[in-house]
Amino acid sequence: MERLADQPSKADQLTVAVRDAIRSGELTPDRLYSAQELGELFGVSRTPVREALLKLANAGLVRIERNRGARIVHSTEADVTEVSTLRLLLEPAATGRAAADPDFPAAELAATLDRMRTHAAEPEAFFRADCDFHDVIMRAGGNRRLADIVLSLRDAIALQGRRSMPGVRDAEQIIAEHRAVADAVASGDRERASAAMRAHLLSTADALSGDPAGWRREWERWA
Repeated sequence: MERLADQPSKADQLTVAVRDAIRSGELTPDRLYSAQELGELFGVSRTPVREALLKLANAGLVRIERNRGARIVHSTEADVTEVSTLRLLLEPAATGRAAADPDFPAAELAATLDRMRTHAAEPEAFFRADCDFHDVIMRAGGNRRLADIVLSLRDAIALQGRRSMPGVRDAEQIIAEHRAVADAVASGDRERASAAMRAHLLSTADALSGDPAGWRREWERWA
């Protein structure tokens, strides 16, 4: 496990580090971890561990068991369906708004796409660049809460998110979908941008779901 530097925001650093360890499979689903054990793994004291676990519990990544520690939560098919539905309700509209923003940080978005290309054969780095791509778009409209909600939704199905990484789902396909979103945002066409994000999220949800036909039926109730 990566050990953390002694910095003021240690709890926030630990939250990110534990989240990444869950995504990568370094921390085992359904296993109970004590605060002491996590502190030793990441080289921090129990205080930031407790703070980080509270944040992770709010995100649905762990379940705190009193006086015992925290258990890594394994997402269910229902979780994937719910998260995918919420993302489809939120992100296309936000992407359309981003396309209409004359001050949209196009260079920042392009940089995340370049990182995805560079790390196409490195699943964890690729996944982080993918997250950053979406975060740039979500934050472009100035709605910090929306961006935080979308990030927490992705965290809620962190383990399933590995199914959409390179090696499981073709990296070139994922990059092409993101490029289509970036091009649509750059065009300034709100409807095109919304449609590109919607198509990408539908493709992602199909990859994450163990029952694509069933999840699509659920989505059609909202669409």
